Amino acid sequence: MTNTTLEFPAAALAGLRDRLMATAADEDKAPLEELDGLSDSVLAAYWHGYVKASKSGRTGQALHAAAFGTALDAPLFSVCTETGPLRAALAQSLR
Repeated sequence: MTNTTLEFPAAALAGLRDRLMATAADEDKAPLEELDGLSDSVLAAYWHGYVKASKSGRTGQALHAAAFGTALDAPLFSVCTETGPLRAALAQSLR
């Protein structure tokens, strides 16, 4: 089964995608390489942060700052989430 980006909240997916692209550029890597370098628990924590932050209506730098802060306090259940479908959707959006 192929996952599509439509299965994920658009603002959260776009925010996390932007973060991956910016971090990859800062480290002189390809965005997919940055994604591949994230552990499942870190990716799940970031995802939790972006979902929560995007629900507040924040955009731009405010979204990224709120998402990072929320990711730091991500509950254990969120960092143990299956990340395969999210990785696939992010990889698809980064191509």
